[in-house]
Amino acid sequence: MLKRTIFFETVKRSFFSLDTFLIFAFASFFYLVFYALPYDNQVITKIPTAIVDMDQSEHSRELALKIESVPSVQTVLKTANLNEAVDAFKQRSLDVIVVIPTDYSRDLSRAEQTTISIFSNGAMPVKGRAVSASVLAIAAQENIGSALSHAVKAGLNPLVVKQMQLQPPSMVSQDLFNNISGYGYYTVPMVAVVIIQAVMLYGVGIGLGGWISRPNRLPFVSEAFRSPNHFLFIAAGFFAISLFWGLMIEGLGLSLLGMPTLENASSTLLALICFSLSVSSLAVFITLLMGNNRYAVCLTLASAPSVFLSGMIYPMESFANWVIPIAWMIPSTPACKAIVFASQEGATVSAIAPYLSASLLQFAFFSFGIVYLLKTKYCKYPNSLT
Repeated sequence: MLKRTIFFETVKRSFFSLDTFLIFAFASFFYLVFYALPYDNQVITKIPTAIVDMDQSEHSRELALKIESVPSVQTVLKTANLNEAVDAFKQRSLDVIVVIPTDYSRDLSRAEQTTISIFSNGAMPVKGRAVSASVLAIAAQENIGSALSHAVKAGLNPLVVKQMQLQPPSMVSQDLFNNISGYGYYTVPMVAVVIIQAVMLYGVGIGLGGWISRPNRLPFVSEAFRSPNHFLFIAAGFFAISLFWGLMIEGLGLSLLGMPTLENASSTLLALICFSLSVSSLAVFITLLMGNNRYAVCLTLASAPSVFLSGMIYPMESFANWVIPIAWMIPSTPACKAIVFASQEGATVSAIAPYLSASLLQFAFFSFGIVYLLKTKYCKYPNSLT
C-alpha cells in the first residue's frame, strides 16, 4: 500500500466514520458559532456608524473626518439629515449615530460649551461606549485647542499655553492581558484555539484508539504499523485535519462572525502550522500510550483548565510553581498567544517567535514519545492486538 494512501485513508475515515464524523466534521465550527454569538456585540472595531453633520461648516467637516479615522468607527452613512440616519438605524444598517449640532462651529469659535449627541442600541452597550469614548477624546482635543487659541488672543503668554498643552494626562488606563479590550475581539479567538485542541484530543482518541484496538485491523492501519516511517502518514493526516480547522476558523469562521482576523496572514499561518504540529502529535502520543479509545472522553475535562492555563485571562505569574511546567506542556498555552497576537493584533513573526519555538519544542517532545512507543510496542509486533 502506498504511503500516501495511508494519509488519505486517515483523513477520509476521520471525517466519514460514524464514530468520528460529528467530532472532526462538525464540532469545531458548531462550538465556535454557539460560543461566539452571545459576544458578537462586544466586537469593538469597525462599528457601523452614521455621522450626521447638521452644521456643514469647515470645523464640523474636520471633526467628521477625525471621527472616521478612529479604529472603532466604520462610517456607513454621512448626512445632514437626522431622519435619514434614524431610518437606517431602524433597518439595522448601522449601530451608532453621531450627531454634530447646528451651532457647532459657532460655539467652538466662541469657546462655548457644545453638545455632540451619540445614539446607540441599548442591546449593544459596548459598541455605543466604544464610539462615545473615541468621539469624546476627539471633541475634547478640539475644544481645548479652541480654548487655548482664545487664551492667546486674550493676552495669555504663548509659552504658558504651550506648557498647558504638553501637560501629561492625570490617569492612564491599560489592560494588562486583554490588550485589545473586548470579549469578542480577544477571548473568543483564544477559546477557538482551545476548541480545536479539545476536538483533536478527543477525535484522535476515538478514531485512532478504535483502529488500534479492533480485533481485525483495517489494512491501512496494519500497513502504517510496519514502521515509524509508515506511521508518519497517519500522524500527517491528523495534522492536516487540525490545520484545516485552524485555517477555517481564522480565515472564515471569525470573519463571518464579524470579528477581526488574519491581521497578519503570514504570521497567523505559521502559528497555526506550529500549533497543529504540537496538538496532533500530543493527541497521537496519548492514544498510542493508552492503546484504546476508552480514555478519550476524559480529555474533554481538560478544556476549561486549558483556557486559564494559557495565561491570557489569568496571569501565569499567579500560578503555583508546579503548575507552570504543566501549562507549558499543553499546546494551547503558547498557541493561544501566538495565534491571537498574530491574527487579531497583527503581530510579526519575530514578535511571536518565543511562542512558536515553544510549540515546536512540544512537537519534538511528543514526536520522540511517538517514535519510542512505535518501536517498542507497535511496529515491533505489527500484527499484535496491543
